[in-house]
Amino acid sequence: MRKLAFLVAGLIGVSGGVAHAENYPSRPIQLIVPYAPGGITDVAARMVVQRLEKELGQTIVVENRAGAATTVASNYVARQKPDGYTLYAASVSLPLNKYLQSNVQYDAFEDFTVLSGFTDSPFVLQVSKKLGVSSMEELLKKMKENPGKYTIGASGVGAMNHIATETWLKQSGAEGLVVQYQGGAQVRMAMLGGDIDMTFATLNEAKPLLDEGTSLPIAVTTQERVPSLPDVPTFNEAMKVENFEVIFWTALVAPKGLPDDRAEVLRKAMKAVGEDEELRQKLAAQGVILNVTDAEQTIQRMRNAVETFAPIIQDFQQAQKK
Repeated sequence: MRKLAFLVAGLIGVSGGVAHAENYPSRPIQLIVPYAPGGITDVAARMVVQRLEKELGQTIVVENRAGAATTVASNYVARQKPDGYTLYAASVSLPLNKYLQSNVQYDAFEDFTVLSGFTDSPFVLQVSKKLGVSSMEELLKKMKENPGKYTIGASGVGAMNHIATETWLKQSGAEGLVVQYQGGAQVRMAMLGGDIDMTFATLNEAKPLLDEGTSLPIAVTTQERVPSLPDVPTFNEAMKVENFEVIFWTALVAPKGLPDDRAEVLRKAMKAVGEDEELRQKLAAQGVILNVTDAEQTIQRMRNAVETFAPIIQDFQQAQKK
């Protein structure tokens, strides 16, 4: 009996050791993308996870859960099991949506495990060629001489290009008529049709109109100039201001409670992805910047978004009620 008890104890010890040393990930991972298939966020996410698959040695299945300006996906991920098999390409909307919507069922800082930065999509302020301006100085002069006359297209109330618009108007003191559309595709059509005078567009959305000469670039919303538009100044340069930055960024997160060892596997893999220059160049060709910041930097970026943009969101919400 003593030998049998010893043998059973030994087997329990071995099986426990095997369970503890599980080779995560041992099955396919699901990545939730909060936008419809085919958009630049979806395309960029698929490019990044294709490289991440190689680091992890496991398949990553992308599932698109669009709706309510990413809140549908965020609510869903917050309720999932924190086992490392559900990941989320969360956008800058994650910490901002509670200021825009009433159906937010999560806390951006309490209900997720932040893993790393993912991608950045800067905006460029593009104006119709018919407007007859080619610099920020000329544009602001024209707008201030004709308050509220010129139209600025946005892809929905609270969308990041709308927030960029409101941030710019507030800092410049200019007045424009903001026209809301349902998505970036409608804004592009409005620019092509001459229905609006200007818009903040992500680089991939702006490039075709810039290349064909339909619109002209005035400034980019990053702290430094972007390689694909090296002659276009930043807003800081064009307006002689500091710290103007409005970027549509994404971050890799998981549900709250992800075990530290699994989080570390994912962070280490993402760090390797962030050092892949070939991937960086491929994304740059799409107007997207690979930006794999660490967890602490990513959390700080979330806090900065709230500090910078929540007051602006509240201001235009109050203006709508008047």
